[in-house]
Amino acid sequence: MGEQLPGRTAPQMTERIQQVADRAFAATFKRLFTFALLYEDSEVDNRVLGLDSHSRVLAVSGAGCGVAGLLAAHPARIDAIDTNPHHLALAALKVAATRRVTSYGEFYQLLGRGRHGDPERTLQPLMSDLPAWVGQYWSANHRRFRHNLYAEGLVGTLQRWLRRKVRVDADFLHGLHRLPPADRLARLSPILTSIERAWPMRALVNTPLFLLGIGVNFEQRQRNLRENRAATMMEVVTAHLGRLAQTDLETNWFVWVGLTGEFNHDHPEAVPPYLRAENHQRALAAPTRVAFHRQSLQRMIADAAPGQWSHFSLCDVLDWLPAAAQRQLLHGIARVGGPGALVLTRSVESGCVVDRAGLSDRYERVEPASSQASEQERTRLYGRVDVYRVLG
Repeated sequence: MGEQLPGRTAPQMTERIQQVADRAFAATFKRLFTFALLYEDSEVDNRVLGLDSHSRVLAVSGAGCGVAGLLAAHPARIDAIDTNPHHLALAALKVAATRRVTSYGEFYQLLGRGRHGDPERTLQPLMSDLPAWVGQYWSANHRRFRHNLYAEGLVGTLQRWLRRKVRVDADFLHGLHRLPPADRLARLSPILTSIERAWPMRALVNTPLFLLGIGVNFEQRQRNLRENRAATMMEVVTAHLGRLAQTDLETNWFVWVGLTGEFNHDHPEAVPPYLRAENHQRALAAPTRVAFHRQSLQRMIADAAPGQWSHFSLCDVLDWLPAAAQRQLLHGIARVGGPGALVLTRSVESGCVVDRAGLSDRYERVEPASSQASEQERTRLYGRVDVYRVLG
């Protein structure tokens, strides 16, 4: 048996190793273009946040679908934040295109179909109101729109491999949708089995590269394994695919992009809300001030004054943090937001993060909005979607 370092127990050593691994993960993740699509259901955000012209939102940007989608509600201000410059630059582009490309056809061609014949000419005018670094970024990376934006990045690469393996298409998805939910799993069973048995897939899902590709750090990986009572991430992946099969497959844009590389362009609600014609029209007139911040959420909160934001959209950031850091961040948000502020967060766990953090005296879970959001979340990645209100 190996010797333990003096003063540290085995659980403490394991926790320390995971903390080091997660710091290395975060440092790597923020340097990679991982995904072009936000893997949270932004339609849920629009329903539960209840924004109006007085709302001030601090939002983790991810790939920007959610931030762009908030414009249709005309909030007073949105501060989009992310440590990953690739994702933040994409969010800035989606916001700029939503507000400035007046032709819905051209707007949809660029961001709905993810391709354009002359992307450099199309993107250049959108940069004038954005930070200089965003303009420089897209001057160097406009070719991502030459073929298919949604096939780019680590997630796009993994999905291309998956599509070659399972060989399904739009006709398959339409046919699967017509089956009763109980019969869909039987139809999918051979495909799931082939994925589980494929040696490259089995090897890949146990590597840090796979976790980087799906945006899951080691802390969230452990939460996934516990919640799914799984021994491996392969079991988590196949369980997730089974849950996706039970959703409305006609409008589940995550399934369509994953299995066909495209949105279901024949259905107007099968795209993130910011890409829908009526929302695009409302967003064109939005007086909202939008700013983009390349820094950590924790630092942004620590430096903010009370009352700076009324709404906080966190994606699944809390899942990336150990318990002590979760508590510290929630304390900071309560200080900055003040009584009545709303916090939207997602977790792969079924338990309440506020209760675990011992902060039930500072927050209340908003119902029925939270339960409805959990049921409606198309991604089926999360055990719960919660809206919390800061108490006085």
